[in-house]
Amino acid sequence: MKKIFNILIAIIALTVMQLGYATVNPKELNCLAKNIYYEAGTESEEGKVAVGIVTLNRVADGRFSNSVCGVVHQQTVLHRVKKTHITRQVHTKKYLVIDHVEQVTEVQTQPYTTAVCQFSWNCERVKSINPNDERWTESLRIAEELLQGGYNEFQDKYQEALYFHATTIRPAWHSLKKRVAQIGNHVFYAEK
Repeated sequence: MKKIFNILIAIIALTVMQLGYATVNPKELNCLAKNIYYEAGTESEEGKVAVGIVTLNRVADGRFSNSVCGVVHQQTVLHRVKKTHITRQVHTKKYLVIDHVEQVTEVQTQPYTTAVCQFSWNCERVKSINPNDERWTESLRIAEELLQGGYNEFQDKYQEALYFHATTIRPAWHSLKKRVAQIGNHVFYAEK
């Protein structure tokens, strides 16, 4: 009897998913919607969808976290070296009399690590989301549709995209990647 019940539950779940009524994890939905909102809230629908697809592509890629929230909040740890220049005066004495004063500069190095957010809004102070803001409701709608496998018309275009940046900046990595598209104020990239 229990086996038949489990089979019925599985059939109902598959039917629900095929009809497009699959339930979406609320936490993952919120993380994806926030990423779309903060990264592309003022962009066109395609710009918002592209940011969402990049996020989901990273979930599917083995180099990033395996959850939407993990990808959205992921940080890269950078190992750096801080150089400090210290200038001091050196006196040379000859027979208890200062003979010569010389300035010597030494360079001291100190290693340190710093974390950089994959998505800039995580490292900045951002305004709280107004739940009545139409940009938020659109971001939520797009996130939910993406998590349910929607937006097929954009899935092919951005299927390899893993990176993007605002057109106002030019990150060092941009020349190492393959440009996919520019939508509004964002440029999207895939691996070369």
